[in-house]
Amino acid sequence: MKILVKLFLGLILALMLGFFGKWGYKYYICQSPKAHLDSNYETYLAQCASEAKEYAHARGLNSHYCLLLDYGIPSGTPRLYVWSFDTEEVVARTYVMHGPGKGSTAEKPVFSNLPGSKCSALGHFAVTKHHGTKLKRSFRLRGLDIANKTAYYRGLMIHRSKWVDTNCWRDYIPLHAISCEGCVTVSSKGMTYLEKLINNEKKQLLLWSFDSKDAG
Repeated sequence: MKILVKLFLGLILALMLGFFGKWGYKYYICQSPKAHLDSNYETYLAQCASEAKEYAHARGLNSHYCLLLDYGIPSGTPRLYVWSFDTEEVVARTYVMHGPGKGSTAEKPVFSNLPGSKCSALGHFAVTKHHGTKLKRSFRLRGLDIANKTAYYRGLMIHRSKWVDTNCWRDYIPLHAISCEGCVTVSSKGMTYLEKLINNEKKQLLLWSFDSKDAG
């Protein structure tokens, strides 16, 4: 009986170590800007950054950094990239969950700009320094495209959620309407970096959200 108890406790300990090991790896290592990127995707991301640089310049937005958000990547992989125009590289990355509206699933988001849709939105946005009424650690988004002009009215913003923190070990972060109704909802670690960057930069950053699966 004692041997069985020891085996059972050993199994529980092994499972716990395995879980926390995976969580720690995904939370700390995978969010590092030095985390591995497929060479083909890295080339694709650089092309996106080049287009973003031209767009930002034409709109008088920040000329040092932009945010590239690829909803074509599973939410259990960091998919928001902070790109430096100066060094032409990713300097930070973080997880982003998407909204639950219009039949979205954790595996497949549905996008919409309609108020009340609870969907994530695609397109170009300016990251303002205006905060949400309830979330002080947040930054309201202003839609720059005809299709996403409703973004500011909808209250879309960048903000953090502990739901992302506790579920980033999964392949897909489960939908959670309380945590995300279409906002760019990131991890606490990601928000700490973004908050400092956005507050320190004088000009508004461009956030470009897209779905690489639709790019070909």
